[in-house]
Amino acid sequence: MIRLPDLAITRDEFQEVKVYQEVKTWLEHQDAERSDSIHASDLPDPRLAYWKRKAPKEITERQVWFYSIGKVLHNLVLILEGEQTDTGTHTELDILFSPDRIQNGEPVELKTHRGFREPTITQLQAEFSHYFEQLLTYCILKNSLVGHLWVLFINLKDRTGRTFPEIRCYTVTITEEQFYSIEASVLEPRDQLRLALDKEDHTSLPLCRSWLCGDNCAWYNVCKPGGRWPQKDRRSWTA
Repeated sequence: MIRLPDLAITRDEFQEVKVYQEVKTWLEHQDAERSDSIHASDLPDPRLAYWKRKAPKEITERQVWFYSIGKVLHNLVLILEGEQTDTGTHTELDILFSPDRIQNGEPVELKTHRGFREPTITQLQAEFSHYFEQLLTYCILKNSLVGHLWVLFINLKDRTGRTFPEIRCYTVTITEEQFYSIEASVLEPRDQLRLALDKEDHTSLPLCRSWLCGDNCAWYNVCKPGGRWPQKDRRSWTA
């Protein structure tokens, strides 16, 4: 063991801010390169996509670090051998999409997950529904009945309770009938968002998923989602 003297250690908050600003600038530059066209990521929550276009806001510090984790994972897949990685941006059905990887003509989506356990196969669809929404959208746009979800569990617990990162790779297969049903559900929010943007009226768009809505949404008080936005009556109290 190396014998260390008593070290003079100080926190370098200036450097922390500098690193944060550099990462933030890099993420914003990448986002600015995206076209104003409708992207696959807009489809699950078209109302949120509407406000991002009509009243753009800076990303928060929390978002900066969460987004950077995804970028690191994306760079990981680029070093793997495969048919096509770093596929860039494609356009199908007037929708832009950027799959992480194309393998034998089939889309591969990579995600990180901070949970301590891996869902069972029967629990996967319910717990990772938002992951599968994105993957199956890519399947529709790539005209494929097969897609692959790769999840890096960064806090998976073993039998002793220790945590360690571990990758899980899942394959999902859909029927032709399911393909056309999903395709219809992909095209509907595309058309809804187009119309709302043209009319500059968000009220016709469906509400976002509940976990995206509320005080944590930067547009909550201007969007005023029906049934969610608080309308508090003010009462005059007398002694």
